[in-house]
Amino acid sequence: MSDSSTPALPARPTASVLWTSSARGGRGRARRPGQILSAIARARRTAALFGAEHPVVLETMSEAHAVITQLLANRSSLRFSIDEDAFFVENTVLLEESLQLYPMLLEMRQREIGMIELHAALELTELRSLVEVLNLPGAEVRSRGGAAGALEKLGVRHITVGPAGPPREDLNLKVDPREAYRAALQVVDELSFQASRDVPLELRKARLVLNSLMDIIAQDRVALLGVSALKNYDEDTAHHSVNVSVLSLLTGGQFELSRIAMTTLGLAALLHDIGKMRVPLDILAKAGTLTPEEQATVQRHTLYGAHILRNLPGLARLAMVVAFEHHANYDLSGYPRITAKKAPHILTRIVQVADFYDAATSSRRVYHRAMLPHEAMKFILDRAGKTFDPAVAKVFVHQLGLYPVGSVVELDTGDLGVVVGPGERDLARPVVKVLRDRAGHPLAPSALSLEMTRERWITRAVDPLDVGIDTMAALHGEEQATH
Repeated sequence: MSDSSTPALPARPTASVLWTSSARGGRGRARRPGQILSAIARARRTAALFGAEHPVVLETMSEAHAVITQLLANRSSLRFSIDEDAFFVENTVLLEESLQLYPMLLEMRQREIGMIELHAALELTELRSLVEVLNLPGAEVRSRGGAAGALEKLGVRHITVGPAGPPREDLNLKVDPREAYRAALQVVDELSFQASRDVPLELRKARLVLNSLMDIIAQDRVALLGVSALKNYDEDTAHHSVNVSVLSLLTGGQFELSRIAMTTLGLAALLHDIGKMRVPLDILAKAGTLTPEEQATVQRHTLYGAHILRNLPGLARLAMVVAFEHHANYDLSGYPRITAKKAPHILTRIVQVADFYDAATSSRRVYHRAMLPHEAMKFILDRAGKTFDPAVAKVFVHQLGLYPVGSVVELDTGDLGVVVGPGERDLARPVVKVLRDRAGHPLAPSALSLEMTRERWITRAVDPLDVGIDTMAALHGEEQATH
């Protein structure tokens, strides 16, 4: 829900990835190497409880072996490695597995296993031997000559294990933007749960996710714009928090902030609404207009958030400042009332613009429609210097364009399309995927760069619900882009 003190709202190419996964919402995921690690982790747990011959262990290992066989059909080997707090396959971060399987990652480190390489012709019995070695106490593994020696004694020929190699400075890391987005949602849910139980917030996973988001942005900002642009009318606080973090990182990257400062910015954005955990759910989810008393209750989430985050260590404590100030406005006309005569912190000013944009374009209340993306951009520009920091507003609009990714637009020909990329030089001339002709007939989807094709232009933006265009399908290249 939007509780801003602002006036009432009106009634580069995609980054490459090695392994595919589904779009947000998860329909029919393709086989991915992370499934192997997940299956091994399940087999380890079950074998430790019930023994290696338990039917669940055998079934899990058969599933993992099938995935390995499929992934090795056209290659000789598949290498998993550990670097700091993350699993990798080749040079691709397995972000979801790094979050979910951290206990196994730690236990592999204790056994001095930093790399596992699976070779073609791997047999099921060899995979089961790997699980057996991973379940051995560390002292016993060392007594058998380490994990490599233990596997050799078990007759394993198609699995190689070893310590982690030295860091490679030239490694071109890849992260699937959709996987990073899902992982960020998981992190927000966990942090919210911790806040609800009044226990210290565990930030390791958040930092891992934020580093991945920054890596994606450094390669191609459009990749994350296409994920965060997908709006649902029942989006929850987790989606909002992740969207605000993505948009804040996109903006903050243009202010020459250090890597540490960018991590702090992303964390502050993830946690800016953490105080809503203390606001009664019946008020947050109310379908109608809030009473003055209810509005005052919601506004206290800035105070609650600052209280929850007050004990964060080091620079992370700036998240407390952002949680407290993010509705104060650039001219201090918002809430809570701040008597100091200086503007809020620069991180707050960045998060505030991102927070407004996502809240304004995502209708969480049934009594008003969401702003169209270009309407929100116009509002931000109109209020620059008052509600919003003018420098931040300018950078934000430049990063997203006047017609942000996901906007549905009508061209001068009457054709309809979805914006799939911002213009690099002309903010009013993005890249549009044309989907329908003026008569409403489907067209073979084709990308049109309005910067390169000067004789075409946008006449207006339209609500996708009014014209029945599925922006999710259009952004992710699915066959049925209209309905």
